[in-house]
Amino acid sequence: MKYFRSRYSSALQLLEGYKYPEPFHIAAKNFFKGSKKFGSKDRKAIAEICYTYLRCGRVFEGIELKKGLLLSSLFLEFDRVEDWNRLAEESKYDYTLPADFFYSGNSLDFVSEAVGKKISYFSEGILMEDFEHYNDAENVRFRPKNWAKDHTDKEVRKLGAVGVRELKLNEKLADTLQVQDLSSQFICTGIDIKEGDKIWDVCSGAGGKSLNLSAQGNGTFFLSDIRPAIIQNAKSRFASMYYKANFGIADMQKEASQLKFGANTVDGEYFDTIVADVPCSGSGTWFRTPEHFTRFDYTEIESYATRQQTIVKNAVPFLKKGGSLYYITCSVFAQENTEVRDWITANTDLKFVEEIAFDGLRQRADGMYMATFEK
Repeated sequence: MKYFRSRYSSALQLLEGYKYPEPFHIAAKNFFKGSKKFGSKDRKAIAEICYTYLRCGRVFEGIELKKGLLLSSLFLEFDRVEDWNRLAEESKYDYTLPADFFYSGNSLDFVSEAVGKKISYFSEGILMEDFEHYNDAENVRFRPKNWAKDHTDKEVRKLGAVGVRELKLNEKLADTLQVQDLSSQFICTGIDIKEGDKIWDVCSGAGGKSLNLSAQGNGTFFLSDIRPAIIQNAKSRFASMYYKANFGIADMQKEASQLKFGANTVDGEYFDTIVADVPCSGSGTWFRTPEHFTRFDYTEIESYATRQQTIVKNAVPFLKKGGSLYYITCSVFAQENTEVRDWITANTDLKFVEEIAFDGLRQRADGMYMATFEK
């Protein structure tokens, strides 16, 4: 990396001013907007120094930012070892790297020895068994790709999903190109929709999964969310794809005897399929947003799990007998996944059928979980 000293100083300034839970990419954007001296190469390099530090997870907890940032930079590519050694000496750190350091693959061992512990990302005992390898130190070099679904492409491109595309950097999106991670696209292949089915997307957000499922051409879709603005966004996205759906505002943390979708009222066991993509910690996406590794409050997981249970419980009365409910999170935590799965089985009239734990690490994507139930 060229000009490491000045870019390191700017990265340090950016991280020192960062206030969680603001998304770090927003903080970086505002930082660069406030100073016109940075060119595009500078912005990219400074952001990479920061993100490399954040992607080191919990290893630098309790260590001064200046030191942690310097050590994490060992996972970057340097033109000259002397640049790093000089900055370490100026900072009065007792580190000297050999000339061939960046070709010997010793960065992991060096950083672990320097701080006295191995690199890890999540609290111990919190991960679902299928995701335990998410805490492996080698994941420091993991970079998820940016994925999209091309609604004009009808060919199976990856993992049984139709129209999968890897997005190019700064690519301008056509109306028929939908930003959607590979995990979501794969999960949608496991949702069975038949001709004439009525499908309710309970916590639809901007409607990503329903857009994907609408491409199959089967069923009538109903989307609801607690946020009016995001439902308006979903309407716009459906209109741009020329798909039809029904939209409503619903707070499924409260019991309801009826649901309203525009002028239409729904009550009783009405839906053949319910997609419950519930609010969660988002821990399956943290390698994309690594500021969460050290700043997320783990005591919040219990409240997420309680909310997830409540949403499913309040949605179940609207599912037909013989219908399917798909419980989905972008979490890798057992408390939000398998423990909620067991709670649903014990506290509703749903029967657990099968589950998917999508391993994003092996696919350069996000982690995701889905449990299928039948009424």
